[in-house]
Amino acid sequence: MKNTLLKIAIVFITLGVTTSCNNDEFLDQSNPNEIDISNFWRNLDETQTGLHATYKMLYNHNTFNIIEELLRSDMGYPSLDRPLPASPNTFHIHTYTSTTDEVNEKWQTNYTGIFRANQVIEGLEKIEAEGKITDEDKAEWTSQMAQARFFRGLFHYNLYTTYNKGSIIIRKKVPTSLEEYSMPLSKAEDVIKFIREDLEFAYANLYKNGEYPDGDVSKITAGAAGAILGDSYLNELNYTKAATYYNDVIDNHGYVLESDLDKMFTTAGEFNSESIFEVNYTADNVDLSFGPWDGDTGTNTFALYTRGNTQRTASSPVWIAYAYKKEVKDPLDQRNYYIDPLDNTKKIRNVSLRASSMLALVEDEQTMYYEVPTHLVQGPPFNGVKWGGFGWWKKYTNHDIQELETDTPNGFAYSAKNVTLIRLSGVMLNLAECKIKTGDVQGALTLINTIRKRWGLVLLGRPNGDIAYTYDKLDTDPEYTADELMQHFMRVEKPLEMGAEGHASRWIDFQRWKKSDNYGFAERLNELQALTLYGVNYNYIDENGVARVKQNAPSVSEDPTNAVVTVDYEYDLASGNYDEDKHGYYPIPSREVESNNKID
Repeated sequence: MKNTLLKIAIVFITLGVTTSCNNDEFLDQSNPNEIDISNFWRNLDETQTGLHATYKMLYNHNTFNIIEELLRSDMGYPSLDRPLPASPNTFHIHTYTSTTDEVNEKWQTNYTGIFRANQVIEGLEKIEAEGKITDEDKAEWTSQMAQARFFRGLFHYNLYTTYNKGSIIIRKKVPTSLEEYSMPLSKAEDVIKFIREDLEFAYANLYKNGEYPDGDVSKITAGAAGAILGDSYLNELNYTKAATYYNDVIDNHGYVLESDLDKMFTTAGEFNSESIFEVNYTADNVDLSFGPWDGDTGTNTFALYTRGNTQRTASSPVWIAYAYKKEVKDPLDQRNYYIDPLDNTKKIRNVSLRASSMLALVEDEQTMYYEVPTHLVQGPPFNGVKWGGFGWWKKYTNHDIQELETDTPNGFAYSAKNVTLIRLSGVMLNLAECKIKTGDVQGALTLINTIRKRWGLVLLGRPNGDIAYTYDKLDTDPEYTADELMQHFMRVEKPLEMGAEGHASRWIDFQRWKKSDNYGFAERLNELQALTLYGVNYNYIDENGVARVKQNAPSVSEDPTNAVVTVDYEYDLASGNYDEDKHGYYPIPSREVESNNKID
């Protein structure tokens, strides 16, 4: 169900503050083109208009910097050229600084969202103070306040997890003077305390999944607030506290793992049963008065960048393409078989069901990709020696409804595919991490295996008499230790289930694991730099039974025997440039430093 948040009046009570102001006199002047605050925020219809404007900040790609964060972590490779990009991406090779545009724009965009949320909060406080809220209005007033405070907490949290080790500016009100506009940085512990206060209010007062009176599934829910609160404690290694939120979200908010795999990362699967926080883009209300990069069209550019067309392209790195390719399928799960039309025999699928949903791999002959079997897609997508890649994320593309991304109404850069930021399986995996760290290895295995069952994968651990599924250990084998399971969790389970999703989720994982397991991004880069895989040509049988070869090394192997190209270069520059002190967090942006006299 698509609601329409576009073409709603956006209210700005602008300050007119610029860096060229020398005194406060300018601020005392009345601008006849601005809306007088005394003539707005008069009722819940007007605060709802402001709330729509706040929701619209989710459309702006700078709010989450999804593509940049993929490239910054180990989840994206800029496949404009191979073996080396003609123009290396700043985020992939870690040469971004305080002057980098995206570093500045993410900061500004999230603070714009905070500004809008504060407008709504103050508007709601104003009409309550004026006695305009009746008993009949109270539930709607509380719902709007909870949504606004969720977003104020979320936007601060985006900044807290990204910039300056969490020491950012707390903006709890709409500034009305130059003095209030220029504010100092707060300590990280004060920032997270403020964030949690907002999210706790949202958690207690938002509707749960499916309970909004108007039935609008695109509105934020208590489950999203609970999931982020859990994350905030998990990242501090407070596993017991984090688990209380995760358990509640899993057990009491109406989410279930999606069992219909046709609803995983497809248009048909928007707002599916496990979606907790999803950005609702809309194809039927596009505002073409804005360019696709402005964040105001109601569409996104993620398909453009994950299907491959620019220097910011984020294909899958070779390591994860190979990891998906070698996932072990459970031979007892009948979904892992297909009938070969050439000889009418039953054969096992080439790649796992999880791989098929997450990533386009040339070997995936049993899955349609842009209306043809994946291996028959024409053009440069699968290519190990020129322009292209070894795998392409499906999570942001229209591969299920179009023949080409260029068939998108209004053009390649105007995708209306929704973006899921929090899923139930991610919450379950975070809870599994809590269980590993608190000694409940079996509880962690149960959660992980529940997810793996959904995909028809071999389960982890000993069967203990279970003959319905295949396990990776025998009953006579020692069970996983906490450390063994954690090593698997960090390198396989978490990235393959949640890869390329959320707000900088992979990066935040590494920040946490650096503290808990001495496995940060620097250590990950050392692994990737040492990794050598090989690009090989792909052999297949066409629909007429004729043997064919797909050239240009589109497949990945660890065996050099038939190698066309050696892939040992993807993270060399990144590893050489990365400095934890400089790149673990973004610096305070140069534009903020230049315009804010309270920041040294």
